Amino acid sequence: MATLTVLGLNSCRKGGVSLFAGDYSFKTSGEISIRAEAEIQGNDIVIPAALNVSIADEIGQLHISASDKGNGEVIVVINYLNGDVVTTTGTCKGNTIELDEFYRNSLPISISTWAGTTSAITVGGTGQIYDNDMIVFNMTYNGKGILDKVTYIIKDKDIKMVAYRN
Repeated sequence: MATLTVLGLNSCRKGGVSLFAGDYSFKTSGEISIRAEAEIQGNDIVIPAALNVSIADEIGQLHISASDKGNGEVIVVINYLNGDVVTTTGTCKGNTIELDEFYRNSLPISISTWAGTTSAITVGGTGQIYDNDMIVFNMTYNGKGILDKVTYIIKDKDIKMVAYRN
């Protein structure tokens, strides 16, 4: 009598919070657009041209922790090497993560002519994980900066943060 053996293999792919939770090292770089606020000159409104500038590269540590696994909610701590630490929340679904907006009080811009201050920079982003070890975020930066008493509008152009699991 022959014996039939059935072997069943079951594969479970983790996703959502379980896929993203952990410690990462990151680097952020990219380009933003700045332009002075519109001015009134006589009866005309003058809208200055936008200037595209690079943000200075930033590096640091990123930590993602589950806050509500059932809803895919996470807490994200971003520790910049320059000393800034920000926290935000986010949502994980499948292999994507959406960061809720958070505020930064400064933004390093790598042009020698900018010696102004920035204020109330709103930052957000959406990322996708690859090979369970690398998250590529498309970041958004919006806000204002002041240089020589002129207020500049800051808009994102193309900013990436790439995080590698430690």
